[in-house]
Amino acid sequence: MISVRNHQLRLNGNKWFLGIALALFIGACTPKVRVLRGTGTSTPPKTDTSTEREDKGEKDAEAEKVDVNNIALLLPFELDKANPHAPSTEDIKRAALALDFYQGFKLGLDALAQNGTNFKLNVVDTRDDAAENARVAKLQEVQDAALVVGPVFPKEIQVFGFNASLKNTLQISPLAASMPSEFNLPNLVTVTAPISAHVEALATHIAAQYRSGDVVIFYQTQDAESERFLSPLKAEINRLNQEISVVEVSDEASLESSVHISGKNLVVLATTNKYQISPILAQLRRLQDELSYQIQLFAHPSWAKLGFDEADGLALFHTCITSSYYVDKTRAEVRQFDEHYRTEFGVPATEFAYKGYDAAYYFGGLLANYGADYKDHITTETYEGLHNLFKFIYNAEWGYVNNAVSILQYRNGNFQPL
Repeated sequence: MISVRNHQLRLNGNKWFLGIALALFIGACTPKVRVLRGTGTSTPPKTDTSTEREDKGEKDAEAEKVDVNNIALLLPFELDKANPHAPSTEDIKRAALALDFYQGFKLGLDALAQNGTNFKLNVVDTRDDAAENARVAKLQEVQDAALVVGPVFPKEIQVFGFNASLKNTLQISPLAASMPSEFNLPNLVTVTAPISAHVEALATHIAAQYRSGDVVIFYQTQDAESERFLSPLKAEINRLNQEISVVEVSDEASLESSVHISGKNLVVLATTNKYQISPILAQLRRLQDELSYQIQLFAHPSWAKLGFDEADGLALFHTCITSSYYVDKTRAEVRQFDEHYRTEFGVPATEFAYKGYDAAYYFGGLLANYGADYKDHITTETYEGLHNLFKFIYNAEWGYVNNAVSILQYRNGNFQPL
């Protein structure tokens, strides 16, 4: 176990990876500790007697016990597969997600520590391995934590949660978009909004757009991703407004026979397969450009990660998606973080770095403000982070779920907030 003060690390790229790899790899089975100390207002030293020094030492020891908030951070560095002396490109790629999240998380705790809050951070390599997570769950450092962040992959979350038997400590799932009902862990906090939240948000948006004379058209492509999205979306739209009739089509002929010339055609396309998407977009362009049908397109949230160009026509259709993640590079807070991150680590911040920072700042802030009672305030404390809003709802069976989802519209070459 290594205890260090919050020294500034000025390493970049492979050097930074090598530094943390060596630090974590030596005795990789043992958690590594960072102590982040608050920087309160200093006062001039004064002379004290030996008795005063003893009293002061006891008080300092007690303050250390009370003031340090223990956090266990469980990430899949997979350092057991890496060469500790000369990490390869593959080693770096394998650990990239964990490193980026850790670095963002560290900066989030740094920001809180500057306001006078102490943290003790135990970093554990979960190795992306179920058996290792079962072992990690029993570690004393994990059992003593006031907050556990991780693991990040679904199979790890399930195994760890079952074996950890955490009582008053929350387990934060910072990245997985899985339905929390898959785990049934009442102390789980799901940060990434699940697909059900996306369905509810899109159904609400479509219902608000709908006017008499419009038609809602679901383009069925028979793939599993599309089915998982469209079926609950149809049910939610009908729940919101029973007057909305949803028409389902599956090819060019059925699409052309279903569109309305007199109103808007609200088309939902939920496949994420570009080979299926491209010809359907061509059909929609023909209907709008050549036959003057008015098309409004709605799509799966994963379209944010697909590559589109102007010829695809997404801007033409005012294409909208739901999203639980958007970084506005024009915001002062984001620009400040980007500059700090690059200075600190020598590389640009990634999606996982933003998420790490937000997780640290929000949950660390709850610890700092409310101590052991922090979990009682999760459903009332909202947060506008670098990448998303946090707005949690509670379910007794599967815990706390972030329900904050935004609507993005495609314009100027990418999806932007509506």
